[in-house]
Amino acid sequence: MKKYLGLIFLSLFYCNLGFADVFLKNCKSIWPPGYFSSNPNNEVIETLDEGEKREYFVSYKDGIVYYTKVNSEFYLKLLENIGESGVPVPTNEKVTNYSYKIKFADEGEIIAARVDEMDPPKFNHYSEITINLKTNRVSRRIYADTVSGKRMVKLMKESQKNYPISVTCDREDASNSTEGGSGTAFFINNRGNLITNNHVVEGCKILKINYFNKELEVDLISTDKTLDLALLKVQLEPKAFISFSNKEPKKRQLVIVAGYPLGQFLSDDLKINEGKISSLKGFENNSNEITVDLAINPGNSGGPIVNENGQLVAVAVAGMSKDVTEGISFGIKSSVVGSFLKTNKINLEIDRTYFSMNNEKVNQLLEDTTVYISCDR
Repeated sequence: MKKYLGLIFLSLFYCNLGFADVFLKNCKSIWPPGYFSSNPNNEVIETLDEGEKREYFVSYKDGIVYYTKVNSEFYLKLLENIGESGVPVPTNEKVTNYSYKIKFADEGEIIAARVDEMDPPKFNHYSEITINLKTNRVSRRIYADTVSGKRMVKLMKESQKNYPISVTCDREDASNSTEGGSGTAFFINNRGNLITNNHVVEGCKILKINYFNKELEVDLISTDKTLDLALLKVQLEPKAFISFSNKEPKKRQLVIVAGYPLGQFLSDDLKINEGKISSLKGFENNSNEITVDLAINPGNSGGPIVNENGQLVAVAVAGMSKDVTEGISFGIKSSVVGSFLKTNKINLEIDRTYFSMNNEKVNQLLEDTTVYISCDR
């Protein structure tokens, strides 16, 4: 059992955003068993045409996957033959460079998409790539929305009956130690105090928040590595703050989380979703935490988890990797946060009202109190 729990722990990710950039090189085409008649052993074959190079660079800071391909003479001749058949081709250049905007990213997978528009109605297509960070395999899907484009994609789809459009690569991880990460924080009073996770701010030289399109530097007042909490201060009176619930959390209780999953390259709009408390303990029976079935992703770290009245129930801290299970995430209980604040001589703002706020008011409260926080290390 201890060995099993150890394996699970390795798949527990903390939800700040600080991934290392990824460089994929020497990418080779993947040919399935039986595709070549000259493959008597019926094995998967990886090939790279002479003179060809394929490389992908994943920049989390830009939110972009940069793709560079040096085309082989064989490929250029193939494109020339296709063009002579009346079907337009994307390019016949020796070197091609494309950019894919990241739509989703976690520790195991990246999904990115681009739209290529070339002199309509000649050829328009939408393409999407999936990068498996465990196997270093890149798969691509292509769609078209013009008559000529559909002809091209039809040929591609017919070829995919025999083999997928995918490559496998060698990988290098770039160090981001001089760069920063990001997470979420929220106001807990009208004096400019905020709460986030310790792992969001640990090692940061400069901390900044974005509050209604204004970038402000914040001071780090106190941290607790064991509880994974940090207290911040900014010279600002916020529009609102989140008060503490005076009720104990309960199983199946509806809760709402706000934050910035995947940082601002997904979008700079606050993300809000809801779920329920599934357990009053966290990972490995941690009684300082609750378990929730909320979608908590990298970038959500330090965000508020509130009840239907907008009162603090917990602080988002971690989630289980999706290759282990779905819908298991953790939050630090508001009672634990309260003790941390009392130790630092911060009075708790406890809302003792019992009437329900409607969804619109809760949403507005979260918009007015929850901020994107960035860290320069």
